[in-house]
Amino acid sequence: MAQVRGREFERLLAVIQQLSGARELRRIQEIVRTAARELTHADGATFILRDEDRCFYADEDAIEPLWKGRRFPMSACVSGWVMHERRAVAIPDIYADPRVPTDAYRPTFVRSMAMMPIRTDAPVGAIGVYWATERVPTDEEMKLLSALADSTSVAMENVRLFEELQAGLRERGEALVRAEHELAQRERAQDALRRTEEQLRHAQKMEAVGRLAGSIAHDFNNLLSVILSYATMIVDELAEDDPHRLELDEIRKAGERAARLTKQLLAFSRQQVLAPQVHDLDILLGGMENMLRRVVGEDVSLTVTRSERLDHVVVDAGQMEQVVMNLVINARDAMPRGGKLTIETRNVVLTDDYAETHYAATPGPYVMLAVSDTGHGMDRETQARIFEPFFTTKEVGKGTGLGLSTVYGIVHQSRGHVWVYSEPGVGTTFKVYLPRSEEQKASVPPPALPVARLSGHERVLLVEDDAQLRVVSREILTKYGYRVLEAGTAKEALALCEGLHEPLDLLLTDVVMPELSGVELASRLTVARPGVKVLFMSGYTDDAALRHGLIEPTMIFVQKPFTPSLLLTKVREVLDAE
Repeated sequence: MAQVRGREFERLLAVIQQLSGARELRRIQEIVRTAARELTHADGATFILRDEDRCFYADEDAIEPLWKGRRFPMSACVSGWVMHERRAVAIPDIYADPRVPTDAYRPTFVRSMAMMPIRTDAPVGAIGVYWATERVPTDEEMKLLSALADSTSVAMENVRLFEELQAGLRERGEALVRAEHELAQRERAQDALRRTEEQLRHAQKMEAVGRLAGSIAHDFNNLLSVILSYATMIVDELAEDDPHRLELDEIRKAGERAARLTKQLLAFSRQQVLAPQVHDLDILLGGMENMLRRVVGEDVSLTVTRSERLDHVVVDAGQMEQVVMNLVINARDAMPRGGKLTIETRNVVLTDDYAETHYAATPGPYVMLAVSDTGHGMDRETQARIFEPFFTTKEVGKGTGLGLSTVYGIVHQSRGHVWVYSEPGVGTTFKVYLPRSEEQKASVPPPALPVARLSGHERVLLVEDDAQLRVVSREILTKYGYRVLEAGTAKEALALCEGLHEPLDLLLTDVVMPELSGVELASRLTVARPGVKVLFMSGYTDDAALRHGLIEPTMIFVQKPFTPSLLLTKVREVLDAE
């Protein structure tokens, strides 16, 4: 007897193990109805699911057909009774028990039965076993059946959770993996979840650093505009042999170097003014290839692999050239003793699986730009910080730490993604994914308008919230003959225009200002004064400006920091344009 019990216990353990790996309800039914019949030495077994107020006889294993695939009201079957009462029942003689609908059983072989609910708190189904002769199941058999029902409940709950997880992941564009996969693959699921959480934390950190960098760059651009403008204005007034010209020229050069740094910070923070157009990356690479070969030097073998029919992308050509240049320089520096550098382009489709493991990536068609090197590679810790501004693995004085952060910002501002794959001692690959453009004809940039002069007599409304920059801008314009009205805010500008009876030729306004933006100011003013022209100036653009459609290829935009000649040139371009 003890040997028999031992065998049945071993069989139960094997069944529990099978259930733990089941990922479909059909598989659970198959395991349970087979095991239920074996463990209770029954002539038949059935697997019942609760379907609202009905009992669905989903599966069976019996010596003769019973009710597989049929549904009965809960009040008309024993399985409904055990789910309603939430307890098991054993019936030695079905024809002597009023709970049994005997008419339904007469055509069958069944004489005795036992029924066990699946879950007792809120039953979701039942397991039934049948005998052809009168029989009372033993306590041991009922315990085995109860244990089987408990394991079935856990397996069904696992299947439900797994199906919900799969459905949720398919619906999301973002690939934040939140749940666990099959119990047998639990460790892999947890690793995937940890990777996604790391990507999310990294993205949040990059976003916070980007906002800080953009704010700093904006303030510095105002200051640099003042420095560069005054330095240039003073130099223009000095004689050619004045000894102070050299000192002022050094001030100007330092200001220009600082301006380049702020431009890189703005690129990283995705607050740079872009002029996106439809382009073929292969054509852009073709125009750069000779220069890239000179940059990498003779010790590095450069291979450029292009696709035959590469889809077009919408990017700022100048900024994409900077992306390529920065990635190539970074690869070259990773191979101080020479090596192989490969640039590749091709059309790719990012799948749901890729999106699930790469935070913020969206499935769909992309154009991929890959830059690979055979350099010293990076460990995981370095890869996690490689796009942060001012982070560098180079020696002091040999890098600003802004090259890859600039790449990151430009790509993300172009609605793309950039990922790094690297192994120490093997090499590194940077992959840039840019959304495919539906328009497959490259844009032709409009020709630049010639500027014959910088001076003018037109009336200009200057709106700038930075007092120093407003003063120097007014001095530049006034010096070249313009009649300047100035305001520190958009509201001041609107109030000033209400009392102005003379015509207004140009609105020169900052983009980001308190209370009312320059875009909103221009919208209101052009309605009140239809003939007025608009020139925007800014160190960066915020989301509000983007939503108002500020960044368009046809718009003339003066980028801070600016010099007097740049400001005057842009003013004339706007005033002289049709």
